[in-house]
Amino acid sequence: MPRSAKPSQAGPVVSAAHTGSRRAPRWLALALVAGATAACTEEQSVTYGTQSLRVELMAPSVTGSPSAPLPDTARQVQLAITAIDAKGQTDTSLTGDLKVFVQYLGSLTPPLDSSVPLGLLRIANGQASGTVTLPPVFGPTVLWVEHSSGPAPTYATGTSPRLWYREPTIRDISTPSDEGSLAALATSPLELKQVRVDRSRHGASGRLIVTSVYSQGYSISDVNCADAAGTPPCTTGNYDHVTIFTFSAPRDERGREIKVGQIVPGFTGGVVEFNGLTELSFPQTFAVEGEPEVTPARLPAPRELQQSWFGQKIEFERVESSPIAVLGGKVCPVDKDYDTFKQWKLDVGNGCSGDVINLVTSGVVDFDPVANVNRVLPRVVGVLRPINIGSFNVWIIYPRSAQDITLQ
Repeated sequence: MPRSAKPSQAGPVVSAAHTGSRRAPRWLALALVAGATAACTEEQSVTYGTQSLRVELMAPSVTGSPSAPLPDTARQVQLAITAIDAKGQTDTSLTGDLKVFVQYLGSLTPPLDSSVPLGLLRIANGQASGTVTLPPVFGPTVLWVEHSSGPAPTYATGTSPRLWYREPTIRDISTPSDEGSLAALATSPLELKQVRVDRSRHGASGRLIVTSVYSQGYSISDVNCADAAGTPPCTTGNYDHVTIFTFSAPRDERGREIKVGQIVPGFTGGVVEFNGLTELSFPQTFAVEGEPEVTPARLPAPRELQQSWFGQKIEFERVESSPIAVLGGKVCPVDKDYDTFKQWKLDVGNGCSGDVINLVTSGVVDFDPVANVNRVLPRVVGVLRPINIGSFNVWIIYPRSAQDITLQ
C-alpha cells in the first residue's frame, strides 16, 4: 500500500489508486465527516440572564406622525420596562439602575459615555416604570434604556416606540439652552446633530432668505413678511439667523450659485460650533423648480449696535450671523490683525484699545483703512460673525458691498 494510503486514527483513507476516477462510497464519505466532527467537538456554556430590555410607552398615548407631530410641550414620557431572558421570558433576577438617553437628529443625548444620563430608573425583579422629562427634541425620537452600571452590569439595552416631533427651525439651532450660562456664546443646543430646516417659524408669512454670501458659505435669516405673499418689509427676531459653511463657493443642490436676497426652500447639515460661531457643516441647500426667487427688498433691516451690548454680550449672540449697523465709528490705526487677517477696527466709543468692532472688507469693498485712519464713518453695515472662546470675544462684521459703507 502506498504511504499516502496509510490508515489513521481519524478513519480509513482510500488512495487514488484504490478508487480510480470513481467517487468514494457514500458510507465512506459519511464516516469521514463523522470522524472529523468528533475530532472538533467543543462544549459551550448555556446563555442565561437578561439579554434585552422591553421598553413600553405608557404616555403620551399618541405618538405623533410626520404630518401631525406632537406639540413642543409633550415632554413627559412614561415608560414601563421589562428584563427579557434568553427564552423571551421576564428575568426576575435583574435588580439595579437603568440609564435612560434620548435619540433624535442622528445621535444620543446626552452622549452614551456621559457620566450623567438623561434619567435613571430603578428596576427590581425584572420590572421598572417611571417618567422621564425630555429636552427639546425634534423629528423621529426614541428613548434608549440600558443596564450598564452597578456591580454586575448586563449591558442589556432596549428602545421605546418612536415619537414624532416637528423639525427644527433656525431659531432652535441658534438659541442657547441657557442665556445666562458661561457657555451661552459658544454652544448650540443641537451641536453635533444632523438637522433639516424646511420651514419658517413664522408660518405662511415667513421666508428663509440669504443675507450674505462668502467664498466658503452664506448666512441665512428666517424673516417674517407682511403677508403670505411675502410682501416687504420683512423682519426678524432674536436667533433667527445662522451661517452655512459650504467649504467652497455656495451653490444649491442643482449647482446654481446662491445669491444675496435669494429665497431658499430649506437646507440640511450638521450643527457645529467654530470658535463660538454656530454653523451648519457639510450642508445641502434645497433648490426650487425654475429660477430661484431673488428679492433684496425682503432683506431684514440691520439691527443697530448699542453701546450696552459690550456689557451684555448675549445681545451679540442674539444677532449672530445677521446684519448689524454701526453708526459713527472711527477708523483705528491698523495693527497685526490687518497684516495677518486683513481685519481692521472701528472705535465705537471705547477707544481703539478697548471694545471695538472689527471689519473684514478685503476683496468685497474697495476701502483702504490705512488711508482713512481717524475717519468717522456715518454708517457701516455687515453680517456679524464673532469669535467666542471662553472670555476671549472678538466681534467681526463682514460688509457685503460698497453700499454697506457710508462715507459721508
